Amino acid sequence: MRSYKPVVATLAILGTLPFLFATYLSLVNGSFLGKSGVTLFATYAAVILSFIGGAMWGRLIELPESRNGAKLLICSFATVFCAWISLLLKTPELSVVLLLLSLITIFWVDARWLKQANNAKPYYTSLNFGLTSVTSIMHLIVLYPHY
Repeated sequence: MRSYKPVVATLAILGTLPFLFATYLSLVNGSFLGKSGVTLFATYAAVILSFIGGAMWGRLIELPESRNGAKLLICSFATVFCAWISLLLKTPELSVVLLLLSLITIFWVDARWLKQANNAKPYYTSLNFGLTSVTSIMHLIVLYPHY
């Protein structure tokens, strides 16, 4: 059986490029397609959180049922719902704050409660931690000039 590890790692790292671009635009007060860097950052962060939430659902439904399973599904949904709500706010900076909190929450839930599933793929936890750390730092960089 072929390993998807190189593809997963490559796509995950490439997935940070829009964050880098939006962070740069935010710092130089630039825009792209008429949208500010902060707005681009918030929209992409919401998309990524939705993707992570969906991936978590997929992993959860493949595991044997447990008493925490329903709680994890609800937590995953709540973070994605929070990401969507954040996009409806008129203040993109507040959206970035809510998205950062959601990102950290979903990472914590994944690392804490899905240990059994993560043990089957040890590289996943390291990759997830690295990507969450880098994107969290970019969230803070985007927020720094505004607060």
